Amino acid sequence: MKTLYVLFVAVCLGGVAALPALASHEGNNALTFAPVAGSPSADASGAGIVNYVKGQSTEEPDTAWTSSFHFSGLTPDTTYTVVLFAFGVPKAVCAFTSNGNGRGGCTSTFTSLDRFGSAQLRLGGGSGTPVLQATRHSTGDVGPGEIISHGDCREPDQPRSLCVAPGRR
Repeated sequence: MKTLYVLFVAVCLGGVAALPALASHEGNNALTFAPVAGSPSADASGAGIVNYVKGQSTEEPDTAWTSSFHFSGLTPDTTYTVVLFAFGVPKAVCAFTSNGNGRGGCTSTFTSLDRFGSAQLRLGGGSGTPVLQATRHSTGDVGPGEIISHGDCREPDQPRSLCVAPGRR
């Protein structure tokens, strides 16, 4: 019985030790949106997530992502679009119309996203006027709001990654 217990403990410890390695292959991004200068909704705010699901960043369009965004303080009954910027290139990921209280949000799944430096909520479509922004300051991007990544290391390395994944020197 003691041998079986020792074997059980060893298997459990081995599983726990593998968790950091598994987590290092995901990119979980928490976004906090703040108004841009001259925003038409200066009291608006928002939050979102953009999470890596699968694939290798060197084999685009192989990567898959999910996202979810929620906003308040917007102009009621107005259409907005969430746009992510990777290396300055815009990618509209979802759109919604705010309700009568100026709240709204959207979710999406999509492919092909290099490490993005900022995200904006824009009036109307993807080329509309910026209202709110979230910015990844750790990579030198400048602007309001914040993007923080957890478990953002992946093998092989992805562009602009600031972390050290297991096995990298």
